[in-house]
Amino acid sequence: MKKSRCFFYCLIAAFMMMTTFSCNNFKGSQEIPAYIYVDTFLLATNYPLEGAASHKITDVWLYIDGNLQGCYEMPATIPVLERGRHQVALYPGIKLNGNSSTRTINPFYQPYIIENVELEEKKIDTLYPSTTYYPIDNSDINFRFIEDFERQVMLEETNDSDTTITRTDRDAPGIWNDAFNNSHYSGYVWLGTTATDTLDNYCIASEAYYDLPDQGNSIFLEIDYKTTDLFEVGLFAKIGTVESIPLVYVNPSPDRWNKIYINLGPNITDTQEAEYFKFYIAGKVDAGKEAEYYFDNIKLVYRD
Repeated sequence: MKKSRCFFYCLIAAFMMMTTFSCNNFKGSQEIPAYIYVDTFLLATNYPLEGAASHKITDVWLYIDGNLQGCYEMPATIPVLERGRHQVALYPGIKLNGNSSTRTINPFYQPYIIENVELEEKKIDTLYPSTTYYPIDNSDINFRFIEDFERQVMLEETNDSDTTITRTDRDAPGIWNDAFNNSHYSGYVWLGTTATDTLDNYCIASEAYYDLPDQGNSIFLEIDYKTTDLFEVGLFAKIGTVESIPLVYVNPSPDRWNKIYINLGPNITDTQEAEYFKFYIAGKVDAGKEAEYYFDNIKLVYRD
């Protein structure tokens, strides 16, 4: 009996010590935050020089007085412990290669900065950020290739391709729509079996090879797509002969237009012996099946 009573008292004492230790060591902030709400980012472009204002900005990276507060998927209500007037900078964020584990600030888009935002406890400040590409004249940005299919098509089929990419009819159903810039065409590839042919694979590439910077430069390939089957994006590297470098497989988006930012930089850095590069887009279907691929606003952008 004495042993049971002793064990009972020891158990109570141990519980009280654990509770005291836990409470004394809680150092989380007890402040009530201010809030910043961001629903979405807008992008504007100089169409003749930068192409269409197509984007897939999914995240906002918040800086206050130059200090990173975090990355948040939009729409986002962001708690902030600062008070008073501060500089707030919102950087547009994307998913590189379409992968949610590789979220990053887009190095070609400018931040949205507001000076002297008054941050108050419990108050929600709703911000409406917009962005543009860094100006060509005052930065090292380079638009090396833009294909919007409004003029001649600058993509060509490779030797092992069953078919090529064509420009849609004017204002055809399914095209990427940009009424502001009078966009009327998209690129189109069809795979399947006709009465006379079996077209079960395609591979289209840029007409020209490009001398691209290496050693860690930011080099993005932007592609808008609406497809019923997955497709592959890669590089052809000219190293005496031509070497194929697969990069990503892009999942289909049959019901709506989607966009992907593909990071070419690491692969180009790892292939320093190559003199020139061109990019390719490829796909294939099994016998008896068919697929449709729409593409638009393909851009090769880098910073020297």
